[in-house]
Amino acid sequence: MITIALVTGGVAGVGMGYVLQRAQLCFHATFSGALARRFLLARGWLLGVAISSVGLSVLFLTPLGDGLNRGLPFAPVADVVGGVVIGVGMAVAATCVSGLFFKLGSGMLGCLAGLGGWAAGELAARQVVLPGPTVLPVGAGATFPALLGVPRLAFAVVFLAVVGVVLWRWRAAERPRPGQWDWPVTGVALGAVTIAGWVLAGVGGAGFGPSTVGAVAGFAAGAPNWWLTAFLLGIVVGAAVAARVSGEFHVRGERPVRYVRLVAGGFLLGAGGWIAGGCNLGHGLSGVAQLNVASWVVVAAIVAGIALARAVNRAAAAGPPGAAR
Repeated sequence: MITIALVTGGVAGVGMGYVLQRAQLCFHATFSGALARRFLLARGWLLGVAISSVGLSVLFLTPLGDGLNRGLPFAPVADVVGGVVIGVGMAVAATCVSGLFFKLGSGMLGCLAGLGGWAAGELAARQVVLPGPTVLPVGAGATFPALLGVPRLAFAVVFLAVVGVVLWRWRAAERPRPGQWDWPVTGVALGAVTIAGWVLAGVGGAGFGPSTVGAVAGFAAGAPNWWLTAFLLGIVVGAAVAARVSGEFHVRGERPVRYVRLVAGGFLLGAGGWIAGGCNLGHGLSGVAQLNVASWVVVAAIVAGIALARAVNRAAAAGPPGAAR
């Protein structure tokens, strides 16, 4: 069973890493770009999760969906606090957790420092218990379709249709840089690898699809999640292949201050992901595709955390009122 988990997790990770690198889809760049009115990545992400929502809804109706998680619990305090911490961590590190993995695959060695901080943050956060109730327990009842009393598939189809119309009518002059996929290709590819990741998770005996949270804690607890471990390593491999194909593979280091930011930001990413019960992939991709209430709240909190960090940074750069320019 471990072999099957390693193979299926690795294949899922390679596919995800390839797509993330070719699209340059870092979730920090996606959300911070949207705050700055640059929507290329956000459009690809939105199309990808809408396509994935239909795919997962169909998957849950088949025997392949047996044993898979149907919805993440909604604990407002933990979700909001964890999401904000993730957002601040993204701003500090200037990347997300999946970004650390796929950028490592393209030769950015500083990501190792960020991943070290991420691992330490997840381990440290295991001791954190926030107050507040779990409003919606784990399962299908924690999703928007359940709250509205409509079938998941029907909701997902309408969601995809609305997203499709909005994106089709949304004219924008922004163009991808050389070697980077445009948003329609990104959206379709992201949807495909997300759905495939969930199918492979089911085959590999994992209960949840693309994510990062729990990989480190599982080893610390003596119960490794082999599928998730192979998935994360696969992202590095897939990104390396993609970087070679696109001519963007080059080994490089970082300035000393950048290493500090990567470690500190990585720590916040790991801690925030554990507190929120999901990371930028677990909530921002798999979770929103599941149509979870919690995941959309966490995504909003992540954006708020990025905005907060940007505001603090601008204030610090401006200096105290009346200071000499």
